[in-house]
Amino acid sequence: MAPRNIDTKQEILRIGMDLIKRYGYNAFSYADISKALDMKNAAVHYHFRGKEDLLTGILDQYLNDYVLMGKQLQGSGFTALQKLEKFIERYSVLTEMECICIIGSVASDFNTLPESVKVKIKELVSLVLQMVEKTLQEGKKRGEFHFTESAKTQALLIMTNLAAGVQLSRITGKSDYELIRKALVRQVKG
Repeated sequence: MAPRNIDTKQEILRIGMDLIKRYGYNAFSYADISKALDMKNAAVHYHFRGKEDLLTGILDQYLNDYVLMGKQLQGSGFTALQKLEKFIERYSVLTEMECICIIGSVASDFNTLPESVKVKIKELVSLVLQMVEKTLQEGKKRGEFHFTESAKTQALLIMTNLAAGVQLSRITGKSDYELIRKALVRQVKG
């Protein structure tokens, strides 16, 4: 019976993640997850007492994914530009799926979220910014990048442009996201 619970829990996380990226945290309920899995709300509550627990589980997955990505990129032998492009690719995929990033999605609901979830979001944002900043520092040190701002400021510019670009592309079209993506790469290369 345990493997079924693990699979069900993972499916709940997957569907919850998809709903958040498509509609936002406050725009879905457990009934939406139950319907997608053809189960009762109580089955969802069995795995996650409330949406706070569900969002915490989703954010934990993202934290783990980014830590893994960081380790993989670290040992990859990629140039700093290739690492940055791999990072940007995550946002490009979201644009293709007509979704928004988890950070952008929950940011609009941030003030209404429980404190425990706010802590997780801040942890995720900090991790992502540190990854980008480290890549930028590496690229500048190796002569690949020639941006004029500090690495931290440049990382903030990249993150805000990617998150906003993904959201804006839902309205203006995917080609506008591509313009943003290419401009970001040109900007860091100098």
